[in-house]
Amino acid sequence: MERHSIQVSYRLNGMRLDAAISESIPGLSRRRAKAIVDMGGAYVNKKRVRIASKTVGKGDRIDVEYNEKLFEPGKKEALSLKPEDILYFEHDIIIINKPAGLPSQATRDQAVLHVIPLLDKLLGEMGHKKMDLQLVHRLDKDTTGALVIATNKDKMTFLTDQFRQHSIQKTYHALVWGVIEKSFEVKCMLSAIQPNTGKVKVVKSGGRSSQTHFEVIKAYPNLRVSLVNCRPITGRSHQIRVHLDEAGHPIIGDKVYGEGKRHQLPDELLQAASHQLLHAASIRFQPTLDAAPVEVTAPYPESFAGFLRLADSL
Repeated sequence: MERHSIQVSYRLNGMRLDAAISESIPGLSRRRAKAIVDMGGAYVNKKRVRIASKTVGKGDRIDVEYNEKLFEPGKKEALSLKPEDILYFEHDIIIINKPAGLPSQATRDQAVLHVIPLLDKLLGEMGHKKMDLQLVHRLDKDTTGALVIATNKDKMTFLTDQFRQHSIQKTYHALVWGVIEKSFEVKCMLSAIQPNTGKVKVVKSGGRSSQTHFEVIKAYPNLRVSLVNCRPITGRSHQIRVHLDEAGHPIIGDKVYGEGKRHQLPDELLQAASHQLLHAASIRFQPTLDAAPVEVTAPYPESFAGFLRLADSL
């Protein structure tokens, strides 16, 4: 990552943001500076600014972060969204079946694609007019399944209120280590994501309450793995992953939690677990004030379905 800090002087006073950046970073063209701003790599006085024409004033501080890969042909990730990934498109609501490896929202590395620009591109290719796409909630980068996007701010507020009131019901399926024989629930306090490790911790105080109910769908005693249904009551970061790890049944393929609780599996199963096998299987919500609740289900990705096929055959 390239990082630059610019203090706006008399010389830069009143310039467009992209012009001030290109003037201050040797070898960076105005066109590239605008691309960096458009993709969220510029901060004025610590606030992200995506408007290249914004004028800057003396004393402003501009921080710029960008990945050189942005300007290398063919170097962007090959992830994409396809028309069949759209599961629901009504009442100013879009639900997609998010693939593994795709971040829900922008990271600080603009060379890494995320949901909104890919969905915007897909909708344009499908002939839809430009929309003010708003991410309603998040899934971890390697979690697959149903993800909700609003097409305007009013619908975003309407759906966010349902999340806040816990009236939206989400169901996840997870393939986990160990044989689970009966339903169970995990309730605990969770920390925020730790900046030095990227992990969430179970804490006794100072965290936020969390609760998830788990039910066994199918156990595979010969493989010592289980398929479980996960119903989160709260919606904390990494909640299901941490709760399953806390219960001694971390998710297969999760590279962050449960390192000491894994055992040997046939090679073909390990190859299918190229990412954490956690899938947002369904979501139930009210699309408008006067409409009945709607439930949308997301088919398993091939990685998840392939693991189950192999497990059933062994």
